[in-house]
Parts: sequence; C-alpha cells; structure tokens
Amino acid sequence: MYNSLQQREIFHLEFLRWFSHKVDAKYYALKGGVNMRFFFNSLRYSEDMDIDVSGLSIEVLQDMVLEILLAQSFSNIFKSYGIDSVIAPDISKAKQTEITQRFKIHLITFAGEDLFTKIEFSRRGLKKGILVQSVSDQILRSYKLIPLLIPHYNIKSAIIQKIDAVASRPAVQARDIYDLYILNSQFTDKEITEFEIIGKDKLEKAYNNVFVVTFEQFRDSVVSYLSPEEQIIYAKDTSWDEVRLKAANLIGEFRREYE
Repeated sequence: MYNSLQQREIFHLEFLRWFSHKVDAKYYALKGGVNMRFFFNSLRYSEDMDIDVSGLSIEVLQDMVLEILLAQSFSNIFKSYGIDSVIAPDISKAKQTEITQRFKIHLITFAGEDLFTKIEFSRRGLKKGILVQSVSDQILRSYKLIPLLIPHYNIKSAIIQKIDAVASRPAVQARDIYDLYILNSQFTDKEITEFEIIGKDKLEKAYNNVFVVTFEQFRDSVVSYLSPEEQIIYAKDTSWDEVRLKAANLIGEFRREYE
C-alpha cells in the first residue's frame, strides 16, 4: 500500500525513465527537491519535479512529454501502485515559453483521490556540476524498480542553487533551508573557489534569511512531506532550531572566507 507522496514519487521515477529513453543526458539535468531526495538522501518527498533543459525547442520538448503522458503503456505502469489513470495537461492552458515549460498532471487513484503534480522545465542554461548517476538504491528497492541513470546536479551545484534560493526568493522557503541542512553533513570539500560566484552580499543575505522562517512554515511545507516516522522527530520547534543552525553553519563556512 502506497501513500499519496509515494504515488507521486513513483510517477516522477517512471517519467524520468521514459524521458531518458527519448532525450540524451547532455540536454537536461534534474534539480530541486527531487534531486535532493533521489541523490542526497533527503527525507522530504516532493509534489513537483524541476528539470533544466538545453538544446530542445519548445515544440520538440512538448511533443516528447505529451507522448509519454498520453501513452497507455505508461499509464498502466502505475496501476500496481494504486494509480488508475494519468491525466495529461490541457496544453492550450499550460505555460510554454522560451524560459519555462510547465506540465500540470493529475494522478487519479483507485481510492478516488486526485493527486496533483507538476513537471517544470527551465531554459536558463545548464549549470556546472552535472553527473549521470543511478537513483538511490534504497528508493528504487522500495518500489521494486530496476536501476535508473539520470543526469543531475552534484552537491556543490545543489548547494549553490539552494543558497541562491534562500537569498533571492521573494518569500524565503523552509524547504530550501531544510535542503541545506541535509547537504551540510554530506559536503566536506568546503573550498570557496566555486562558491565565489554567489558573492559576499548574497551569502550574507542567505545567512540572515535562514532565521526569518518560522516553525509553523517549516511544519506545513516540510514536515507534512516527510514519512510518518520522521514527522514524529521533526514536528517540534527544537528540531527546526537544529535544522536552521546546520543550514546557517553551511552558509557561514563560505561567508567567513570574506571576513
């Protein structure tokens, strides 16, 4: 029996598998929360998936994605996971620009739930630090899936993107701070060289922004996307204090180089 978060995750995994059969790895890279979960042991499930792309026209990418979503053989994969059908987006209403292509999908479960998920492709350029690796064995085993090789951003690039997000989003997101907390214990090569592109002012702003997000925001946007077992651990304000401290420490490693 799979819950709604797991059902979205199996959809993301199988979409990536089918997409990888159509698009060479040099043209895209997985990023964001799904990258964090599949490659950096994040405990947080993601409703949506974000991918950077390059070298694919709007029309070509749109056709590829819709071909996958509308294939009956693709939809049939999910029946053993409790998903009865995959509803593709109305492309006439979907955002399809030179910068962003967004596909809003509905997963209809046998229990009658309508699970929303979104796949967003960005054309702001592929960043440095892309690796082609297999998704975590632990995750694949939980769904009895064979290995899946996907291009994704490495830990340095993921940290840079997360620090930038904490510093630059109009509203600071608890999930970005949580992701830095997850990355902190895995990152040992704390040389500032590649992080100079962030800049002193942005590092300073990111560091300060870590402490403006409340426990209630963390509870609603992060804790509710953890497994029930992990929710018990993180559903307390003392846990949020620890998350913020570890995230701030990671930012501070690079911030201090400017002092």
